[in-house]
Amino acid sequence: MSMKKTLMISALAAALSTTATGVVSAATANQVTSAAATLNVLVNDSSVQVRSVGTGDDAFVSLRDLGTAVGALFVVNVKAGVTAYFQGHAIELHADSNEAIVDGQAVTLAQAVQNVGGSYYISTEDFLNAFGIEGSVNDAGVLTVDAVHKVHADSANWIDASHLLVAELTETGRNDYIVDAQTGAATLVLSSESASDLTVSPNGALAAFTNEEGVVSVIDLKSPNFAVKQVSADNSIKPELVWAADSSAIYFLQGDKGTVIAKLNLADGAISKVLDDKVDYKSSLSVSADGKKFFYVVTKPGTVTADATKPVDADDVAIDTKGTEPQVFSFDAAVTDGKPVQVTSQTDDKIFIGSSTDGSKGVYISSVDGQKSSLVQVAPDKTTITLIGDQDVFAATIAGDIVYALVDAGTSTSLVKVNLATGGKETVRSVDADATEVLAAAGTPIAVVIDGNVNVVNGGSLVKVTK
Repeated sequence: MSMKKTLMISALAAALSTTATGVVSAATANQVTSAAATLNVLVNDSSVQVRSVGTGDDAFVSLRDLGTAVGALFVVNVKAGVTAYFQGHAIELHADSNEAIVDGQAVTLAQAVQNVGGSYYISTEDFLNAFGIEGSVNDAGVLTVDAVHKVHADSANWIDASHLLVAELTETGRNDYIVDAQTGAATLVLSSESASDLTVSPNGALAAFTNEEGVVSVIDLKSPNFAVKQVSADNSIKPELVWAADSSAIYFLQGDKGTVIAKLNLADGAISKVLDDKVDYKSSLSVSADGKKFFYVVTKPGTVTADATKPVDADDVAIDTKGTEPQVFSFDAAVTDGKPVQVTSQTDDKIFIGSSTDGSKGVYISSVDGQKSSLVQVAPDKTTITLIGDQDVFAATIAGDIVYALVDAGTSTSLVKVNLATGGKETVRSVDADATEVLAAAGTPIAVVIDGNVNVVNGGSLVKVTK
């Protein structure tokens, strides 16, 4: 048993011993014979009353009461047993048995199921394990159970202050869900074998994606049936989609090498070129709120050479990676006959985060082997400022003019907030050392990905909304 569950069961036992007034102790450790009392349990933040028997470590709860509260359907078996159907799983339990059958597989219980007065009772620990749900005891000693079916998140982005768009990759494609940022309840939006990543519009109303042919469609996230509409029949490859600030257009990189920056008008489907400088391998496109200023990264491929004295089938080649380090570029489309400007030249690895609202600053994580990764700001005039240089920066995201970064804090990780407008920096909170990603958007809470799970910052706590 984990330390967390040990503490939970101990606290529950204490709560039961003080709540179940007049309850008689169990006759033995394996057979509960006491009369039933009532226990208050919070299920998905709603208070429910369940029967309980026993005290202390022998406390059990009614299987049917708690099971029904979490949404299970029960069918009585002919062999002194019961089967609960819960979230696509079948859990079979029998009186006086310390084994459950979950989807046909035996699962050992810490204590045997008890039959008291014709009703089945089970230890709380065994209930949580058999049903595969989470529970804890709050500061008031009340058992809280989270029985919302959560989805796995391979990627996530904010839709608005209350909802996230979560993608779950499958063997045949992907499923995309709208996830409630408080409960984790998920609603399927799109199931596809060929759709690209969904990109949410700034107003939270639409999500754009391409199919395998490069055709752009949008999903109406506010409609009851999540209507999908094709907005352009153009079948050129589009490796990145970026929404305009007013949600009326989509900017994208075009071509299999990301050569062109183009703009798609949603109203009529018209596509116009913003930049066609014949430079390949653009990525990480970022657009200012007025649609005039752009930041992006160019990463040149290595040069492949072969020894001419050797046979062709010898497959003896060398790759020269000199000069292939990613470099940040700036482009002002408002300047007549303006040209892109390479604003970095250092040989460090660069992970571009995004740009400020007005397009006057780009932000990236600079990484050099053997050194701490730093958070750097760069301007179109090539001026650079180190925003975070004294701590190792793991990940970062930008929301308007605010950058949130995860930085090394020894045994934990610190979530740091940087204001690009003022240059101010402050530590928001400490998070688990296993945190790998931070999610934020204008007007939304902050979320942190820990061990692959999305956790939303809610006051002083983290609410896990995916599994």
